[in-house]
Amino acid sequence: MGKISARWYGVLAAFLLSAPLLSATAVGEGVATQGSQRIVVVKPATVSYGGPYETPPPSQRAVAVLPAAPQTPVPTPTPAPPPATPPQTPLPTATMAPPWTGDFCADVASINVVDAELTGVVQEGIDALSHHFGCQKFRIDGSGLPVKFGEITPMLNARVLGYAYSTPDAYEIWLNRDCLGVVERWDGVVAHELGHYLGWRHGDDHPYMWLAPPPGSYAQAGDAAIVCY
Repeated sequence: MGKISARWYGVLAAFLLSAPLLSATAVGEGVATQGSQRIVVVKPATVSYGGPYETPPPSQRAVAVLPAAPQTPVPTPTPAPPPATPPQTPLPTATMAPPWTGDFCADVASINVVDAELTGVVQEGIDALSHHFGCQKFRIDGSGLPVKFGEITPMLNARVLGYAYSTPDAYEIWLNRDCLGVVERWDGVVAHELGHYLGWRHGDDHPYMWLAPPPGSYAQAGDAAIVCY
């Protein structure tokens, strides 16, 4: 290398001695050595955001919030309307027979009107049959065939006007209390039930066995029973 003056040796030595100090100052504190390796522990750098030694805030990520999908309402099925009830065609109503003023029949039968409220309508039914026989076939005298209010609606599950209640031990004619203030005429109803007592049947040639619904009643579909409103 040639000759180097003592002045340059001193400068070179000073430079070599200052190198570790510059490295530690430049990188930071916490320099250590292990064997032949050099371990450098570096402190995180700090950046000032308005004040001394303030730690930078964590990075914030913008999160896009999408609007919720609109809920499509589920249509509620509309129940089908019930089938329309066919109109009931009323049968012609017969004219009420006038009160009977003639004689009793030779084989007149006794009637016991159990419920006094029914006396008038029972007599109207007797008068209607008297015009057919030409004499009074039944007589109200407190004995014989009972005619009364009966539990027709609960038994038949319908507001049937009248019912001939027959058992091996007794025979009774029931009229429906539920219909007494609704139906306007009872002469045909009573005559019909008295006809059953005489052995007549529905639809035969005897009078009142094919009965037109009186005002306040109608023929029930299916079994043609006459029921009150």
